[in-house]
Amino acid sequence: MTPTAAAASSGSASTSETGASAPPPAERHGGLQALCFVSSDRPDREHTIHLPAEVANLLVRITLSYRGPCADYGQSAPRGKGTLTAYSQSEHGRPSAIGLVFPDRTLIGLPTDPPSDGQWCFDKNADGTTDPMTECTDGYGSTLQLSEHFKSSVDTQFTYLLINWNPMGHPPMHVYDSPHFDIHFYLNANSERLKIRTGPCGELVNCDDFELGKVLPPAKYNPPKYEFTGAVAPGMGNHLINTDAPEFHGQPFTHSWIQGTWNGKVTFYEPMVTKAWFAGLIDGTRPSRCFPIPPAQAVQAGGWYPTRYCLRHRDNRHEITASLEDFDYRQAA
Repeated sequence: MTPTAAAASSGSASTSETGASAPPPAERHGGLQALCFVSSDRPDREHTIHLPAEVANLLVRITLSYRGPCADYGQSAPRGKGTLTAYSQSEHGRPSAIGLVFPDRTLIGLPTDPPSDGQWCFDKNADGTTDPMTECTDGYGSTLQLSEHFKSSVDTQFTYLLINWNPMGHPPMHVYDSPHFDIHFYLNANSERLKIRTGPCGELVNCDDFELGKVLPPAKYNPPKYEFTGAVAPGMGNHLINTDAPEFHGQPFTHSWIQGTWNGKVTFYEPMVTKAWFAGLIDGTRPSRCFPIPPAQAVQAGGWYPTRYCLRHRDNRHEITASLEDFDYRQAA
């Protein structure tokens, strides 16, 4: 059953950062556009078809169809009054989207107190208890594997998502302290990520693990201007941050890009997106848009890598997608 069979959304065309029309996650065949056809009376059945853009536009308006080939759905987890679901779209071994999809109602009833689910806590002051406000981190986390079919049929390093809802944001304060989602797309094994322990260093990380987090990949594997700021977190890894981003210079945080590393390897890509931005997609005050991913000179392992991340609302299905798109095939260098 698709997410919409349990809760519905749109495939409205996005706009780029400059407001120009941006193509949806669709493969094209001789001028035809891929569309996942979903009828309103059978929302649990999906079928990929290829047709002219104007017909695709009509079907998106009058049915539950969405743009691009039909998704392979991975794992789901409850959050708020809805769910979070990992999905991917591909044809003939080429990915067009890897992402997170959730119904609008997911933003209702999100947990706020305490500020985390208590999975990653450390008694830093050794008083025998853990203070949920100061000695727990990582918000409310959900690990979502991508589908086995996608992982076996597409040559990409991305295998699962870690979604963290942060009701009070996280450090640095006055920068990322707005309620937001951290949407991690992981390249390394979940078992390796889970070995990053809690402790008194960094963002409540084990001090030996903090030292491993400080070991950065060679510069050619990191986007320019992305720096180590001490943001090594348990159960996640190191977060390289562009301190030239607007939120570090007096602008409000809305969404931002993070590169994740661990012990000399690039381990995750991460858009951080505020709850307010997603709410704006739902009420129409924010348009569906795509944003460039800051490129690195080289990659450590070959495969398909995204060049944009996209934040969309599917009006006809009442759902939101946050996705990596526009993939290029890159050889390891």
